Amino acid sequence: MLTVKAPHHYWNEPDLLQKSGSLIAPYGKKAFIVAGQKALEAAGPAFLESLEQAGITRTIALFDGEVTAAEIEEYTTKAAAQPTDVVIGVGGGKALDLAKAIGGRLHLPVVTVPTIAATCASWAAVSILYDELGRFSGYLANEHSPALVLADTRVLAAAPKRYLASGIGDTIVKWYEIAVNLSDEPDGLDVQIATQTARLALDRLRRHALTAYETAGSGEVTPALTETVNDIIVLAGLAGTVQGLKPRAGIAHAIHNSLTFVPQTTGTLHGEKVAFGLLAQTVLEGRAEHEIGELAAWLHSLELPVTLRELGITEDSPNIASDIAKRVHLREDTTQGLSFDVNEASLAEAIQQADQWGQRVQQEAVLAKS
Repeated sequence: MLTVKAPHHYWNEPDLLQKSGSLIAPYGKKAFIVAGQKALEAAGPAFLESLEQAGITRTIALFDGEVTAAEIEEYTTKAAAQPTDVVIGVGGGKALDLAKAIGGRLHLPVVTVPTIAATCASWAAVSILYDELGRFSGYLANEHSPALVLADTRVLAAAPKRYLASGIGDTIVKWYEIAVNLSDEPDGLDVQIATQTARLALDRLRRHALTAYETAGSGEVTPALTETVNDIIVLAGLAGTVQGLKPRAGIAHAIHNSLTFVPQTTGTLHGEKVAFGLLAQTVLEGRAEHEIGELAAWLHSLELPVTLRELGITEDSPNIASDIAKRVHLREDTTQGLSFDVNEASLAEAIQQADQWGQRVQQEAVLAKS
């Protein structure tokens, strides 16, 4: 069995939201919009005006919290109380994940309008759940990907560059994380497809991610930025939604999930925690030193965290590494086929060594500037 989840349509162009109404109208004329206030401002008045011109009425539900089971229930009740036939999410991953969960509950089409390219949430058929304190609590698998993704590159190019770096980091992770699950089993076609898709994203990012990052936040829509957005949303999204029957070991994301329980990391983004998790994973795999060093240097050039301190953690490294490792949860049936050992001790050692690699890369960068 092989499942591939993808939107009906994906749009990527500057000033796209000026014609968004005509693109959304085929899916519904009574919209329930989940958005943060800043996200609505980023989308601009042209977005709402376009809805009006297309004859789409709207109810706006502002959201600036965590995607918890209780919030999903509350916002689903709000949407059900309105004459709603399409759910629109505007903003970053949390607003989009909430919109997807509401649409899934009510069996309505979902339209995602990312205002930052920090994850592949606008494409992915999953909502990440947290508790009220922002600690990871699970995944909600949605039956479908959003029906329509509207990526206005003018809006995305104006977003703070930290968000683009986060999206790049989250996309880099995909190949490393999926590839360790490769095997010769005949039912592993999903992993092969996902690995090749993630590899394409990785190769493309090696060519243009840094160029895109340099201009991010300026509002300038460059070819590099446009293609980077495609990598983050389309390729990473597709790689993550090709699924077979066999579960996969997502090590970097499991480390991310543990990091959400460390209060000092509250101010860091999903892709930032995942990027450090990836550095730890490469150590755990036993990759060559030059490969680990090159990855750490690349992440550092994107100003992604490569040390625990950059994640906000100042405790003694061995102790905190052990604490993080204890909370890393991977299903046993996902780790049995791996070519390296994954246990609490090996994870703690890998996290500590990743931190040391990051410190080394930082020092080398300082010396290179002097």
